[in-house]
Amino acid sequence: MPSSPGKRRFAVARSAAGDYSPPLAGAPRIEAVPGSAPRLETPNSMRFSLVATGFAALLFVPSLPAAAAGQAAESIAAEVRGYEPGAGGVGVGSGAASGLASGLASGAVSAETAAAHNRMLRTYCMVCHNDRMRTGNMTLSGFDAGSAAGSPELAEKVVSKLRLGMMPPPGARRPGEEVLEEVAVSLEGQLDAVSVSAPNPGRRSFQRLNRAEYTASVRDLLSLPIDGSEYLPQDTISANFDNIADAQLLSATLMDSYLRAASEISRLAVGDPRATPAEVGYHVSRWASQLDRVEGAPYGTRGGLSVEHVFPADGEYRFRVAFHHETTGAIVGSGSGSLHTLGAPEQVEISVDGERVALLEVGRWMHVSDPDGVNLRTEPIFVRAGPRRLSAAFLRRFEGPVLDLISPHDWSLASTATSRAYGIHSLPHLRDLFVRGPFDATGVSETPSRRAIFECRPLTAEEARPCAERILGRLG
Repeated sequence: MPSSPGKRRFAVARSAAGDYSPPLAGAPRIEAVPGSAPRLETPNSMRFSLVATGFAALLFVPSLPAAAAGQAAESIAAEVRGYEPGAGGVGVGSGAASGLASGLASGAVSAETAAAHNRMLRTYCMVCHNDRMRTGNMTLSGFDAGSAAGSPELAEKVVSKLRLGMMPPPGARRPGEEVLEEVAVSLEGQLDAVSVSAPNPGRRSFQRLNRAEYTASVRDLLSLPIDGSEYLPQDTISANFDNIADAQLLSATLMDSYLRAASEISRLAVGDPRATPAEVGYHVSRWASQLDRVEGAPYGTRGGLSVEHVFPADGEYRFRVAFHHETTGAIVGSGSGSLHTLGAPEQVEISVDGERVALLEVGRWMHVSDPDGVNLRTEPIFVRAGPRRLSAAFLRRFEGPVLDLISPHDWSLASTATSRAYGIHSLPHLRDLFVRGPFDATGVSETPSRRAIFECRPLTAEEARPCAERILGRLG
């Protein structure tokens, strides 16, 4: 609403530092017109208070220091007292103008104003809203218009109905609109003064990080790609959302999952030169197509998988791949189903960051009854620590139309029972990739995670503590 000559506006609250904050949309305002009393405007009877929000680990709680609250209240009082309205208030009854103007600053209303407002409520409102009738499940029998802070919820209801013009209801006896406006302004002034001097932002439910938020937090803080589902249990779904605080209960099992995740992720981020060999596996669903190149894998390949794997230390690692097979044990895409392998067998390429480190030949007649089943293994391969793009994919040896009596699905391996079916051309499909190591760890190379964590390097003993505080301060 544009300001006209001779009129000025100012927001109800200052920031805790004492500077004016930009007016919020829908925030309460005091409109002061020279020659008239201040008038409080609160669209939709909105209440607000200044809060300072702190974030700590998995929980953030709105709060306001007592000193800041007192300073904000003093700022409001100073603003209102600093304007000297003339006689004859606009928007308030002539008998209560001065009492209401001072009440906006202190939150108190004069006895004369309170008595006039209580008479209005008894005359027009308590006919229905009394202890006997309780229309709308509300009674005003014990309500004092001069002490709205004693019944803030009831006062809010009264203000809301008055502002919307719903009470007194249409057809019922009503006082003048200026009287209803006066009562609403008085109640709003009292509630606003209380909300600043004793802010009550309400209850904040405990909220933890769900899987997606935890994954993003680790990525942003540590530059470390992880999968939160590997560490945390399934999040509770409420109304199709997994980040509703009321549904995110913290159990002993969940807390243990967070602690275990923190223990492992911290070692992956910093690196562990004393890491012992362990095996990590990645699975390819039967419903994933392996006829075309997968995202992240080198060009000229098909199928398989490509993942970001975090190697904990510099050392030697062994890789193992396994293939889908039918119930009778024969590998999918065996010699009878992949005639193009008659001249040269299918090959699986293992690559790290796009560079080939191993090339394995797939036997045409592999079977689960073989000494090593449907598995292929590499020799030990030296890999440096840190997150690496690890791919296991088939070299593309065949493409183009096939003379199938029954055309296979392009989007999946429809059935492993078609491995030796007549008239269907099938290709080998990778099922698992396993990484085992490190063996004979030699140390930890510089990684993106270490660069993100150790942002300073002390050169003297005096620099050690400030550097440690800087590192921990960023992570905390």
